[in-house]
This record gives sequence, C-alpha cells and structure tokens, in this order.
Amino acid sequence: MDWAVIVVLNVMFQPSLSVLFTVEAERTVYDSKFGEDVVMGCRFQPQLSNPQADLKVTWHWFTSTLVRDVYRMDNRKENLASRDPDYRGRVMLLTDELRDGWSKLKISRLRINDSGTYQCLVETEEGADYKTTTLSVVAPYKSVTKHIEKAAGGDELLLSCQSEGYPESPVMWQDGHLKTLNSNTTAVTTPRQLVKVTSQIRVGSSAKNNYTCIFTKDGSSATFKIPDEIPVPQKKNDALIVVLSIGVIMVAIIVAMLFYRRQKGCRGHSTRNLFVDGRGKSVSVDACSAKNKGNDEEITIFNEGCMEEHLGAFLKDHYSNFPLSTEVRPHCEAFAAEELPYRLQNNEGQPVSLQALLPEAGEVVFLEGPPGSGKMTANILVSSWTEDPTHAVSKLLNLSTVRFLFTVDCSRVKGDLFQEIKMQLSLMQKTGDELRTFLTSEALLVLDGYREGNHFFDESVRNFLMEREGCRVLITSCPGQCPILNDTVVTGRTLQIQNKVGRS
Repeated sequence: MDWAVIVVLNVMFQPSLSVLFTVEAERTVYDSKFGEDVVMGCRFQPQLSNPQADLKVTWHWFTSTLVRDVYRMDNRKENLASRDPDYRGRVMLLTDELRDGWSKLKISRLRINDSGTYQCLVETEEGADYKTTTLSVVAPYKSVTKHIEKAAGGDELLLSCQSEGYPESPVMWQDGHLKTLNSNTTAVTTPRQLVKVTSQIRVGSSAKNNYTCIFTKDGSSATFKIPDEIPVPQKKNDALIVVLSIGVIMVAIIVAMLFYRRQKGCRGHSTRNLFVDGRGKSVSVDACSAKNKGNDEEITIFNEGCMEEHLGAFLKDHYSNFPLSTEVRPHCEAFAAEELPYRLQNNEGQPVSLQALLPEAGEVVFLEGPPGSGKMTANILVSSWTEDPTHAVSKLLNLSTVRFLFTVDCSRVKGDLFQEIKMQLSLMQKTGDELRTFLTSEALLVLDGYREGNHFFDESVRNFLMEREGCRVLITSCPGQCPILNDTVVTGRTLQIQNKVGRS
C-alpha cells in the first residue's frame, strides 16, 4: 500500500517538477588577473523552446550598501542606458550561448574594483531565478625594481626593492646565509588601484654578502651582490678638472651672450595664437572663441636663449605672449562670472562650481559641451593660472596648487602626445622623458577639443593616462567624441556645459 502511494504521488508531481525554472551558477568563485578577461556564466533550465520568446538577462555587482548595473538585456535588446560607467565598453553577453541555456558575461581589461559578488538573473515565460558568484581580481608582483646607494654619513648601503601588484604583499629580506633581516616597508595606492610596495634595508659595504628581497605574495624577488654591485664613483684627474673648468667658462659666456640678445629684443612677434581673438559683442562662447579678422595669424619663435630658468616661469611667460584682445577679454571674464556657473553641471545634471574644473591629483575630468566651449574653458584656465591671484577670474577658479600648466590643441595634432606638447609650447629642446618628470600632481594637462580618430595620438594619450602617477588631466570635447578614452580611464568624472538657456 505504501509503495502504491509513492507511485501515485510521483505521477502527480512529476509534471510540475519538470517545468520548474531554475538558474545555477557555473562556478561559485572566479580567480582572474588584472588587465585580463574573464567569462562568468550561469545555466538556466528549461531551455527556451522558442528562439524568439521573451528573455530578460541581468547581471549586477552588489554589496550590502551598493548595487552596480553591469549588463541588462530586456526582451533580447541590450539596455546601455542603465549600465554603470565603470563597465561601459568592457562587458558583453555571449548571445550565442543563450540557445543552449547559458547566460555568459565577458568582462574585458579587468580592474581591481571589478572584484566582488555578482548576481545572474534570468527571466523567461517559464519563470525567473537568480544565482550569485564571486570574482576576485589580483595583480601579481611581476617585476621587481632594485636600487642601491650609499647611505649618508657612514659606511653603509641603502638597498631598495619596489614593485606593484594587488593585494598588498609583505616583503622579506634574507642574506646569503638565509638569515632574515629587518626592513622598512611602505605601500601606496596608485591611480590604477594597484599597491606600490617599497622595501629598504641598510647593510655594511665592506663585508661580502648577497641580499635578497622576496615579495611573499607570489614569490617575486631580486638579489643584490655586495660588493660587486656597489656604484663606483668616477675618478677625477687634473685633466678632467681642466676640461670641466673650461666648459663652465664657455657656458657662462654663452649664457651672458644669450641674455644680452634677449635684452636687445631677440623674441619675435607672436605667430601662433593660443587664444582665439575676436570682435564679439555678446557674452557667449562664440565671442570668447571669435577670431580677430583685423590681424593676420602669426607665430612666435622661441630660441633656446629665451627659455626661462624654471619651466613654470617659462610657461607663464609663453602664455603671456598671447593675450586676449581688450574687447574679447571682458566678454570672456563676464562669461566665466555670469553664465558658466549656471551652465556647468556634473553628469547627474546638478550644478557645480568652476573649481570642479580642476581635477584632483591623479584624476581625469572629461568636460563635454557645445563646439567652442572647450576653447573658452582653456582660455579661462590659462588666464586664471597666469594672472595675479587678486584678478577676477583667479577668484572664481583657484589654480594656486598647479605649478605647471600644459595645454594641447587637439584639433591640429600630427604627432604623439609628447611631440605635440613640445611643438605647441615651444619646448623642442625637452625630451619626452624630461617632460614626464614634470607631469606630476603639481601639473595640469589640458587636452582641448579632443576627438578620437588619430590613432597615433590616441594611442599615446591612452598610454600616458594608464601610466601617469599623479598628473591632473582635463579633456574637453563635444559629447560622444571620445568613448574609448572614457572606458580606458579608471579615476575619472564627467562635467557638462549645457546649451545657453534663460535664467529666472
């Protein structure tokens, strides 16, 4: 009797069990590496009997307090509007897998903050279900940079090891006898959210020994061989001293001659106008960008004798040679004071102050607006930086923390980023490596009128933004003209200049 009851119940419930809609995660944890790709999947059953049936697929990243929309497909149509900016241009659903009952999400160029818990939700005519999975993104400490120098005030050496990765790695030091040594280790977070770990020890320079630093997270290491690797100072002799003395005298003579030439007027007339001059009468972007038709375009020729001792002073002097006309300047100042504060907004449509135009150290700000607004903004930034702090524009936008301001007119670029900086700012005697040393947290780089399409220049900009340490970057463009660059930048935000509207 009991066996008969079991058979009857099995027959009764089998139909309902067969159509129960379920979703199962392919894996509970995915371990991936920074910069690589990952495909996460969940399987739904039953599979779709009709290939054209309604289907909704959603992938979320979430914590207890925050939810990010990673991918959404509504009735087989991809919904881009709701996608979190961090994932734009980096995610795709493998749609060919849907017919086999798989929702597989591919995330490209993985970032550290992609780590976390993801929810896969599938909705069909048969029902809806979801499952969660975890993604862990790490960055191995691949290369170790070592440095050796003599410690000040003693017969000791300072040995340093440095590497980047994630998460933070302890560093262990051993000598040639495998004895563990005490070290001083520090860690800082880079703009790409990696951890830069630097570890140092002090050792005697007289005893022969080997010293090895080991990043214990993944075993990367570097070894110092002492005394073989101790830097040997170059020996001085009388002949070298004589040559150097003559060289110093010659340099002094050349500097004196160049200074004399400069006092006599070696600097030519301006032939390249940084600001666009004009005769505009209304307070508008067009007025700020209008060209003075009464004057022919000219180019300033800067020779090496005209370079200032310090780059910051030279740049200010360079910008000061391209003043706005007496008619256009009041219009631009009025625009900055009376209109721009009402038209400048963040990407949520909320008004922000002009100070928001200045990126934080290591940050990239995208400024989108109508044609001409980028040039106007560049003019305002340069004016604020070069003018006295008591000037009207300087009071609206404080750039006192910026030591170097580099502007690049992207509408006429032909070379890579550093070639354009050198050409447009008359810094041809500087090498790319020398310019990199100035592009730090004290520098502001303005890329005015950026538009993707010049592969050579675009690639150099993307490489710089990925490698920069702390340089502040402002990129002005019309909406939708730099989507790839937007996806490349990790530490970035977007501002917008709205079209002119009436104010109540």
